[in-house]
Amino acid sequence: MTMTPRERLLATARFEPLDRPFRNESIGFWDETLVRWHGEGLSPEVNNLMTAVMQMGYDLQVPIFLGVHEHPGFDPLFEEEIIERGERHTIKRDISGSVVKVFTDGSSMLPALIEPPVKDRESWERVKSRLDPETPGRLALCDTMAAFAGDNPVPLIAFLPGLFGTHRHLLGFEPLMVAYRRQPDLLHEIARHWVALWKHVIGHLHARRPPDMVFLWEDMCYKNGPMISPRAFDAFMTPYYRELAGFFRNDLDVPIVHVDTDGNLTELIPKFIEAGVNSFWPFEVQAGMDILAVRKEWPREFVIWGGIDKRVLAAGREAIREEVMRIVPQMVRQGGYIPGIDHMVPPDVPYDDWMCFLDLVREVGEKECAKW
Repeated sequence: MTMTPRERLLATARFEPLDRPFRNESIGFWDETLVRWHGEGLSPEVNNLMTAVMQMGYDLQVPIFLGVHEHPGFDPLFEEEIIERGERHTIKRDISGSVVKVFTDGSSMLPALIEPPVKDRESWERVKSRLDPETPGRLALCDTMAAFAGDNPVPLIAFLPGLFGTHRHLLGFEPLMVAYRRQPDLLHEIARHWVALWKHVIGHLHARRPPDMVFLWEDMCYKNGPMISPRAFDAFMTPYYRELAGFFRNDLDVPIVHVDTDGNLTELIPKFIEAGVNSFWPFEVQAGMDILAVRKEWPREFVIWGGIDKRVLAAGREAIREEVMRIVPQMVRQGGYIPGIDHMVPPDVPYDDWMCFLDLVREVGEKECAKW
């Protein structure tokens, strides 16, 4: 029997048999990757994430983007303002209120932070109105997307900034590291507001169409481990995560509470599990993540998305096949797994090899599901 995308995702979260794995084989694509592929056979009309995943046969979902990596959930957003434009770099105030430096030509880069929107309690009070739970803009977005999802058999997914992500958006990374020591009361105040905000917004959404998954953007790990210690996690994140994730899963019966963090999250996995998280991605191989080892240690505690080394995509089809066969059969067989690479598709990947990868992953996944 063919399952709907929603049935497939929810069965994955329950470690139940599937007709085939849920299709979501990458976080996305670099802009430069799609530009390259336009010269290698990809239609020029496929020029963003939405058109790419539809053209490539990903399982459909209805996303509600309420912040994530671009801003901490502000409504209204800051108006983008160019402060200084140079031949190579531009300094601007972005939609998150941060003053940043970016490439003038629009090339991909992590914006270099010059000044964050929050430096102290006074500046926090100035921006807090943009995170008012009753702000009509974000509630109207929830209404619109819930109505669009309706009774369609696709998962409704709310994308939110996580707590570390919110702190970092507001203060900037280096000031945040200092604030753990010098401004702990400010961080706790922001955390309490974070919980209240997203309880209200997701509760509002739930009354219109219950979400199938809440996605929390954190990006709080480097190659060698987390950006904060487990002890700091317990002090500044665990109580708030436990309250919010508990509300989502127990009060609203949201099946999946998912955390997105790059880097090596091994030390934080038990902390997140304790706080109510039951899904993670992308498990970056170059940061030391091995999902076969992760699954062995945590057999059924959470869904694993990704974990296939993106670097093999530029290494030729034999390398692609070797990596897919190393990972996909074992992981699909054990359940609770969504096959995919461990981040976005970089621009050194040939279009034909990417399509070969998709075909192989899907073929292998379907064969393993057929054995259940």
